[in-house]
Amino acid sequence: MFGIFRKSNADELKAIFTDLLPKNNDISENDITDSAKDIIELTFTPMPKQTLTEGLPKEEWIRGKSIYFGNLSNQIESTLHLYIDNTVNPDLRPGEGVIYGFLEHNDNFYEIGVVSNYRIDDVKVDLEDRTSDGIKDIEIEGSIGSTYIEVKIVSFNENKQEWESLLTMGSPTIVDLDMDGREELIAGSAGILPPYIDIYRWNYDHFEKADIVEATKSDYASLTTTDGTWFIETGLYENSSPSEHKLYKYKAGKLIEEN
Repeated sequence: MFGIFRKSNADELKAIFTDLLPKNNDISENDITDSAKDIIELTFTPMPKQTLTEGLPKEEWIRGKSIYFGNLSNQIESTLHLYIDNTVNPDLRPGEGVIYGFLEHNDNFYEIGVVSNYRIDDVKVDLEDRTSDGIKDIEIEGSIGSTYIEVKIVSFNENKQEWESLLTMGSPTIVDLDMDGREELIAGSAGILPPYIDIYRWNYDHFEKADIVEATKSDYASLTTTDGTWFIETGLYENSSPSEHKLYKYKAGKLIEEN
């Protein structure tokens, strides 16, 4: 049975998150090998949170699935409802259509918005601690375009007593880039040219994003792995062809260039 834990006091968490955030001295001499050429300190831009507003599904929509998040000690009782709008096309099969998410809590419904443009089976729901505080957040993933998958992260703010959408990001890759035990959220282009990469991290009470193409002054950026090690490849386009390739490792909010 799933559950969502209550948020701790914000002041108590601040010291924890301050310790979790990368410091300038988090990269040791051992991290910078003889092959390293350059270190880029990434600039992370805060991503705004959104308070979920109350709302109800339209009468003609079909309730396709409900997922109950338990009522146990130190948890908040809530239910995620997925509704299907198949009125746009009479030829759609059962379960197909635009899928909307609603969160039910204390007999109130809160709008999450569109979670898939195709079918209810495309929607994946999980509980993950994306804020490094031991609290499970609701993570909803669904297909929005032919090659575009979107993830929404929703959590309850105990201090404000309201539900919040912490982050909406596209085409996610979720991996531990620097092998520090904490997974990074990486948004990629998913078929869009030129390819790009954005890295998201949690900073005390909000997510923030680093634009890798902008940080490296490149035309493109892509994620690759070799023998279990993750690299970020960047470069320029000259006469429609890639050039000036560079490989970087991500470490503690920085990019370390490799030969």
